[in-house]
Amino acid sequence: MIRGDSDSDSSSQDGSDTEQSDSGEDDLDKVLAGYEQQQQQQNSSASRPGTLERDVTLPRPGGTSLLCAGDSSATLGGAGAVASSRRPSMMDAEAGHGQILELYVLVARCIAFPFTAQARNSMSRTRHLKLTETDLVQYCVQFEGFLRGDMPMIVSDEAFDKAILCYYDNFLVSKRLLSLVRSGGCTFADLRKVFQNYVEKFLKNLPLMERVKHDHVLAIWMSKYEAICRGNLDMETARRDSLAILRERQSVDDSVAPDHLYKVFQLILGIPQREHHLLSKELQLDNADEQATVIRRELRHRLTFLAQCDMKEIGLLLVSTEPNMAQEYLAEQHSHITKLSSTLNQMPISKKPEAGKRPKPLADDANDPGTVNKSDISISTSVSLTVRQARGVEFLPPDKPVFCLMEMDGHQSRMATAQYPASRPIWDTFATFPTSTPLPLVRIKLMADSKGILDADGKQIAKLSLQPTLCQSDGDRWYKMTPTVSLPDKNHHVEVQACVSIDKADNVKISGWLYCIGKDPWKKWKKHYFVLVQMTTYAFALCTFRDKQQTPAEVMTMTGCTVDYCGEDARRGVGEEGYTEFQFQLLISDNAVIFCSSSRNQMEQWVYHLARATGQAQRPQAPQGGGAKPAAKPQARTTTSALRELELDEQALTRDITWYDHGHLYATLLGKTLDQRLKDPASSMGWLTPGQQFVLDEYQARYCLRGFVTHLAMIRTLMEHASAGTYIDASLMQFSFTFCQAHIQGQKPDNYNSVTKEEREDFLEVLENLEDLLRFQLARLSHSFPFCLPDSGLKSTLRLFARVVSTRDGRNDALSTDLAKVASEVCDCLRKAALICYTDVVEDVKARMAGPEEEAFPEEVDTSTLEFLVCLSEECIDQMGQSQVDYAKAFSDYEGSLDAFEESFWQCYDVDLELIVEGASMENGKVFQVFEQINSYLLSHLVLRDGKFHKHLLSLFMPLVANYLDLMSVALEKEMVMGIASETWRQEQTSAKCAEELFVKLRGLHRFVQRLAWPEPLFAEHLEKRAQRAIADLLLSLCTRTYNYFKQVLARQSPHAEALYIAPRQCWVLIDVVTASIEQASLLCVDRNNEDDGEPQPALVEYGGNIRMSLLSIQEQMMTDAAALLNFTVDDILVKLSLHDPANIVFSLLNRIRKSRVDLDDLSLSVEHNLQALQECTGATSVADIVMTWYDSLLSLIHGWLEKRPQRSLKFPQFDTLQGALEVIVHRFVIYFNTEQDARTTLLTAVEERLRLEQSAHELEATVKSM
Repeated sequence: MIRGDSDSDSSSQDGSDTEQSDSGEDDLDKVLAGYEQQQQQQNSSASRPGTLERDVTLPRPGGTSLLCAGDSSATLGGAGAVASSRRPSMMDAEAGHGQILELYVLVARCIAFPFTAQARNSMSRTRHLKLTETDLVQYCVQFEGFLRGDMPMIVSDEAFDKAILCYYDNFLVSKRLLSLVRSGGCTFADLRKVFQNYVEKFLKNLPLMERVKHDHVLAIWMSKYEAICRGNLDMETARRDSLAILRERQSVDDSVAPDHLYKVFQLILGIPQREHHLLSKELQLDNADEQATVIRRELRHRLTFLAQCDMKEIGLLLVSTEPNMAQEYLAEQHSHITKLSSTLNQMPISKKPEAGKRPKPLADDANDPGTVNKSDISISTSVSLTVRQARGVEFLPPDKPVFCLMEMDGHQSRMATAQYPASRPIWDTFATFPTSTPLPLVRIKLMADSKGILDADGKQIAKLSLQPTLCQSDGDRWYKMTPTVSLPDKNHHVEVQACVSIDKADNVKISGWLYCIGKDPWKKWKKHYFVLVQMTTYAFALCTFRDKQQTPAEVMTMTGCTVDYCGEDARRGVGEEGYTEFQFQLLISDNAVIFCSSSRNQMEQWVYHLARATGQAQRPQAPQGGGAKPAAKPQARTTTSALRELELDEQALTRDITWYDHGHLYATLLGKTLDQRLKDPASSMGWLTPGQQFVLDEYQARYCLRGFVTHLAMIRTLMEHASAGTYIDASLMQFSFTFCQAHIQGQKPDNYNSVTKEEREDFLEVLENLEDLLRFQLARLSHSFPFCLPDSGLKSTLRLFARVVSTRDGRNDALSTDLAKVASEVCDCLRKAALICYTDVVEDVKARMAGPEEEAFPEEVDTSTLEFLVCLSEECIDQMGQSQVDYAKAFSDYEGSLDAFEESFWQCYDVDLELIVEGASMENGKVFQVFEQINSYLLSHLVLRDGKFHKHLLSLFMPLVANYLDLMSVALEKEMVMGIASETWRQEQTSAKCAEELFVKLRGLHRFVQRLAWPEPLFAEHLEKRAQRAIADLLLSLCTRTYNYFKQVLARQSPHAEALYIAPRQCWVLIDVVTASIEQASLLCVDRNNEDDGEPQPALVEYGGNIRMSLLSIQEQMMTDAAALLNFTVDDILVKLSLHDPANIVFSLLNRIRKSRVDLDDLSLSVEHNLQALQECTGATSVADIVMTWYDSLLSLIHGWLEKRPQRSLKFPQFDTLQGALEVIVHRFVIYFNTEQDARTTLLTAVEERLRLEQSAHELEATVKSM
């Protein structure tokens, strides 16, 4: 970046008088005025090139180039052209310390005298403390401690614990958060905001009690969150200390004070404090005049360089082929120099500019350094006069009071000393007189006290006239006074000791008496009093004054002048002694003014100050010899020992400013500044501090860098850091990119109309690299912007990507951006992001299933198992749900982009799904658990539903579901058969285990079909009917087999000879199995699609029958058979009562033997025990049905027996027995029914009527017999 060309060094050292005179031939005023007119003409007639043509191949110019590849502005800092032979090499990371020191010299001058830049406010977001990996680990430890219960002081509940666990598992320990922390884009505030978002989402789904507001709960939970973070007091103390340091540093970073900026850039460039002190002394950084002189010299260098530029070569390097474009290019450079000179012209004289503030504009004519009026030049100073004492007044009486009067011409007031006796005339009186003339006349009058009427001020004894000059301070001297009274003798003298001086005026640099001659204005060799006046910071004037005059007699501006010592041939003879060899000259255009001084020291002083005023490139070298001893240069520029200590050559501090490649220097400075900025504890994301930006802006303006060059350097530097993994705010890159785009497209963002080929090539290169970077970031969406952090980061990146795409496609502004085209480009990037995201999810699942990382030999995870697929499916659903929450708002302007991301993600998942499903066993229902999860998520998604992945998922599982139903039907049939066969049916058994297991599996089969939620109506209806028919067939088969076994049980358990009979318990269990089957059929075998009058109809079995009717018929038959078995005791009683019929052959015998009823104890016990067994073995529904059937059958049996006999034909034992039996039966069943009304049936009423009729007949018969 700093040239090491020996030829240029030698040329800069070997400047001759002729070269110096040639460099000053062009008058700055005329050059600037002419180029301003040309620029106005070019702006009115020039047309700009159209859109950017990316396809065109742009050849790089070969050979000698006027424009630098890295800095199209060349040594004019992006504003001019420069020969390649004068171009320095680029400063790389291994640049020598001497080169860094030279860069620091340029930066220090910008800090010492800033006159163009203006302090900015911090453009970055509110500064928060950056989160480091150590901080993240400590946070995780804090939350782990809370979840373990190590913080009992924090009162929590189940809901808060669940929210903390979700926050910890899904966010704090996420690898995506770790990547964001490593990039430097995560802050403590981001952690708190994410937790707040989790809580708000959690509270929306949490039912709260009345009068409890969500905001109140949110505030309480956030306070608990802060308490968890403060769990470790050492950590909290360190965090508070860091925040305090951050606040203090923020106030310092916002400062643009020079002392602070020196320290900042010493740290950035690695300059020790001692070297800074040496450079500060050598560069005179505290001397505003010296710094202003350096700026004037730099501007002269640039004008000289522009005059040497070849218009044809410049035209070859510009994009536009218009013939006047090269002239316009140079006009732009001159315009920038004019602006700098005008700004410098507005600076206060001899005062250092206030950092960060631009000077107030002066009048229009004051901004033109070539316009000078004599009336504009004024000198304001003051004459200081001190009268000490007098001598030679002994001729006066000793006690005569004497005093001095002090006055100045042009000043009305005068001052007098105190009166002292003539024997001791010592006053030591000081007086000050303001003046505006450099040659004032001061008078001192020695007075004696007088009582005369005419001598009101006293009697004048002697007088003295003095004419001091500017900057004169001779100290105390004795001056001989002119007497005004008669003295004792001629040898007597009156003298006064006085000190007279004129204070230095702020705008006067040097003054003195010189001989001079020139064409204009001093045409005769004559002695004049010259004053070098600084009118503004940029403009100087050489003036001559006459005695007591405030306005200069002659004025000569220093603009465009060059000062040098006179050679032997240019010297002129002077009549006065001593004015022969100390001569120097001012060269301007065709005029040469020769000056002659009285001493070598005076000559060198004048040459030194005139050289600073002219701002010429070369400092004149004082000739040696001539009889006078050479005087030391005032304020020497360099010291050999200091430069040697700094490892700098002698020209390092005085080098021609056009010798540097400021484009590369600026890029190096910017890179080092950004490196240092990104190390700050605050999360800067690439935004510089106001102080850093202030110095860079000053560097850009002072060294004439084009805005395109600086913004291009900013983009490249930011891209370099972003490519290295550092988080950079995309809005910062967009700001610089928009500027460069506007420049290339001819929109003149910084009033530069010309565009070079190098600039266009550089822009195309940056455009391509920036597009690749943005595509890379979007392709790594989950790593670049995890959880959509930081805020607005993804949105800014998308806005920048849209502008890059529109620029690449040839659109000139953001308003013409084709959102559909950009959305398509974003979709392409997100499809790649989906693959990366899915890969990360797979790795996370593997790590979770492998066990803790602390294990020495973690198990290798088999990715072909259904367990892995289930975990993978759950993680994928969670990941996509989180992506919707995080990124939906950012991608809202790009329709379909996030949907493309999810569709691609599920397509990646589809590959593993198909491989695992094909190798899985269909007997394992976990594969359908995966289907249920994925299908449920897809059905809730408006876009992915019925999408490509969804359709493939259905086509993959359609045959699997059908086969699974068939397999389940066959398997359940086998299990049912084996279960019935292996059932023990013991007496103490109260239920059928095989039936219960079958019912559970049938309900599971039914739920399986329901949970599938098949989206296609036809196949969903087919699945439901298929499952219902399978269930109906299984239930019918179960009931049929149960009935068959029931009949076997009845056959084995025939009644004994005893009248007391208790049915076996297996009968009731078997009947209960059939009843339960009917209930299951009512629930599981209902055809919802075939409703009659709003009621669902039962499903059909395999052969077309109604399953419910079939099962009910089986149940009815079993109950009838059971009731017939239970009626054995009653049958036995009725058989015994039939013996009392008159037609029976044993009637007469029984009528004599048994006159009373049959014993009914067996009947009572039989009914009681069988009812108890029914209640113990069967369900409530089965008991009620069986009991009612049994009750009706008993009454039917008695009623049928009575119907076979004519009325009033029953014998007393028959009547009495039946009446007792009916009472027992009704009593026992009323106890079961709990109410008599349930037992009151039609048959009971008929039986009771018959028995009452028989009772009436027997009573009548008894009455008749008694009569």
